Amino acid sequence: MIDRYVAELDKALRGPRAVKADMLAEARDGLVDAAEAYEESGLDRTSAEQRAVADFGPVDIIAPEYQPELAMAEGRRTALLICVVLTVQPVAWWLLLTLAGHGADARADTDYALVDDVVRWTGAGAIGTALAVAIATGAGVRYLGARRRLVRAAGFFAFLVCAVFAVLGLLLTLYSPATDSLLGLTGLPMTALLLGVPLAGVAVAGRRCLAAS
Repeated sequence: MIDRYVAELDKALRGPRAVKADMLAEARDGLVDAAEAYEESGLDRTSAEQRAVADFGPVDIIAPEYQPELAMAEGRRTALLICVVLTVQPVAWWLLLTLAGHGADARADTDYALVDDVVRWTGAGAIGTALAVAIATGAGVRYLGARRRLVRAAGFFAFLVCAVFAVLGLLLTLYSPATDSLLGLTGLPMTALLLGVPLAGVAVAGRRCLAAS
């Protein structure tokens, strides 16, 4: 009965697997300890597990008590992922231009330089915002509490990052001096690989934030 209860609790919770696994393991250990105590007092194993589960509380009441911690963990993970993706992107673009032989003169093109400046400033702002969210959903919990609205905002912010940088990445590709052909190695296929795949991961993380919140 304890295993069945823990399985139901698992289905009711949304959040990072590792964090949820630790929470479920802790809950299961508590139930097992309670059942063993009831066994020592004279109950059979089945009755002891039933009593332990009844004392713990129904899943629909217990799950909402666990969910805020999972939501904050999901928001923190998403924010850190955004920081990593947006920090690595400039290096990836520079390497691409360097391999194509345009690393030194890339910003000579006015249109490319303008888009590149927008990317830099927007990226810096997005990284700063993501860091603030990571802090608020981490160490900041002791001061701000577990706020699901913050996690929900992190989810929508992840979608916004995907949309904005997908457009900016496309513009960088169009104006890049290394783009001899949009379907070439330095065209859209490389953009999809260097930018599209990481942003897809950010989008998935954003969806998980909304589910966890």
